[in-house]
Amino acid sequence: MFKVGGEVDAFCSRCELVLAHTVHALLAGRPVKVECNTCHAVHRFRSPPPGTAGHPGARSAPRTRPAVAGFEELLASKGAAPPRPYSPKARFAVGDVVDHGVFGRGYVSALRDGDKVEITFRSDVKVLVHGRS
Repeated sequence: MFKVGGEVDAFCSRCELVLAHTVHALLAGRPVKVECNTCHAVHRFRSPPPGTAGHPGARSAPRTRPAVAGFEELLASKGAAPPRPYSPKARFAVGDVVDHGVFGRGYVSALRDGDKVEITFRSDVKVLVHGRS
């Protein structure tokens, strides 16, 4: 049974994976609008494809927790280049290691809108400007 605010496994069109979603709207007791708990995209409900773990007819296999890499391992995997100090005037690329005066050390996980950069720090993910003159 589904309810608004409850969770449901659905196919996320942004992540392109079957993930947990929060139900935003129901129609005749079925979810019609959901929000991905991973990327927070709001979209119409897409049932998981047949044969996948989230499909209603699929047999439930025992769930195992995936191995989780620690923040230090993620930083180490970004290469041996020394960290660059953050400045709004500097330009960054995905994978660059950055030292920020307030948030500490992090790495560039995505570029957004040409002049914004998403940096993953130990405590949070921040969207900051870059390449400003």
